[in-house]
Amino acid sequence: MNNKLRPIILAGGSGSRLWPLSTDEKPKQFIPLFEEYSLFDLTLQRFNEKSLFKKPIIVTSDIYIDFVNDSLLLNKIEAETIILEPEAKNTCPAITMAVMLAFQDDASESFIVSPSDHYISSDKKFYDACDLSIRAIEGNELILMGIKPERPSIEYGYISTENSNLNFKKVLGFIEKPDLAKSETLISQSNVYWNAGIFIFNGFRFLNQLKKINNTMHSQLSNIVRSKSLNANQFSPESTLFREVQEISFDQAFVEKNPKTSMTILDAGWSDLGSWTAIGALKKDLKGIIPFFSKPHDKQIRPWGFFQTLMENDLSKVKLLSVLPNEKLSLQKHQHRKENWHIISGIANVVREKEHFTLRSGDTISIEKNQVHRLENIGNDSLEVIEIQTGSYFGEDDIIRIKDLYGRLDSN
Repeated sequence: MNNKLRPIILAGGSGSRLWPLSTDEKPKQFIPLFEEYSLFDLTLQRFNEKSLFKKPIIVTSDIYIDFVNDSLLLNKIEAETIILEPEAKNTCPAITMAVMLAFQDDASESFIVSPSDHYISSDKKFYDACDLSIRAIEGNELILMGIKPERPSIEYGYISTENSNLNFKKVLGFIEKPDLAKSETLISQSNVYWNAGIFIFNGFRFLNQLKKINNTMHSQLSNIVRSKSLNANQFSPESTLFREVQEISFDQAFVEKNPKTSMTILDAGWSDLGSWTAIGALKKDLKGIIPFFSKPHDKQIRPWGFFQTLMENDLSKVKLLSVLPNEKLSLQKHQHRKENWHIISGIANVVREKEHFTLRSGDTISIEKNQVHRLENIGNDSLEVIEIQTGSYFGEDDIIRIKDLYGRLDSN
């Protein structure tokens, strides 16, 4: 067996949950969140460890090719192949095409599949998990990487495994993005992990098993790859043939139906940065290093705590609010903007017109223009909230206060 893995880097997602920072035109994996480097840059750098990995295959949309080429040039990395999908078909077709293309040159390869929009703080611990998996791949048909949950989250899928102290645990089942109550129950169990979306497998065994599970997709993609037309190292699937392929995730099409799947724990500071809650949590973990700021804004101190502007343009403004225990913002409304609140940490009581809500980490609520509302910290720790404003004007003088603990009805 070849002792190096061929990375398949998935870079076609739109990152819609991080709007307005992430857009269809420039999704989150290509945004320079860390000074001049994007998550895609960090992913390329991570897989540039030549003792473990071969040159990567990158799967992306044809509209993102300039971003991909710019990153390859910036990081001085050469891709084996860049697959330019004419339309999004989710992850199973993307991964399968990459394996089939690689097999035209070497049918003995093993692969590691990774999203390009996830954050890993310790490359060393990631490499340790990969090295362990390379040495165990012959005895494990499919290896997943799982994350020990740090908190209840409705944003991730969960993996249930057998209780074992072994490096590779047998996977018993999958739970897709449960509600908050279910996630609170799941994280109390020692054999449940977040699904990091990282897969390691031998390509020959994968294609044989996929043919049994979904022969139609296997045949369609085989035809597309056989008719390949490479322009340098780029492969563009024929759009008419590709349109007929089922749109389905790798998890649903293969992982959940594969009879022999194992999981190893990844303890490397992982986050999918898939929401403003995750971005806010990362900001706290970085101890003052603020991602995606080119010019950090100063904290604006208020009687209830502080706020800090994270991003602002003509269409939107994003702020971090930190509310002290037992403090509350004024009962207020806005004429020119709508607000979305994403709870990062703490417990909030939210008033919206005549409704009252208790919100915790991962919860979100929308406040429309001219809706009377209030945010209050009812916990014992600071309440951290990401506030996304959209509208025509974002000045502090668009706060119309109705009740205020601090005597600010006639001022900002």
